Amino acid sequence: MSKSSFSFGIALGSALGAAAAYMLAKQSGEELQQDLKGKANDSKNKMIIKLDNMVENAEMKFSEQITNNEVYNPPVEYEAVPETVAAPPEHNALENDPVTVPDIKL
Repeated sequence: MSKSSFSFGIALGSALGAAAAYMLAKQSGEELQQDLKGKANDSKNKMIIKLDNMVENAEMKFSEQITNNEVYNPPVEYEAVPETVAAPPEHNALENDPVTVPDIKL
């Protein structure tokens, strides 16, 4: 017996079992569907809550690990030498264009 035939048997048995349960259920189809939808939503909400808790725990453990290791990166210090300092820009725009002041009479 190979793994693929075994898994096919499991899938087929599950499908037949679900079909038999659906046909022999005491509820109507709509009631059963509403129950299944409600249970699916409850399961989804529970999984979301569990996932949120897992992420929160992982963040807490990560921050504890950083705190325990006291990781500290000092700021980078740059040395100002003539090769690394840019020359100031030249502001000669006003030298070529004289400013005219309008005459204001009071």
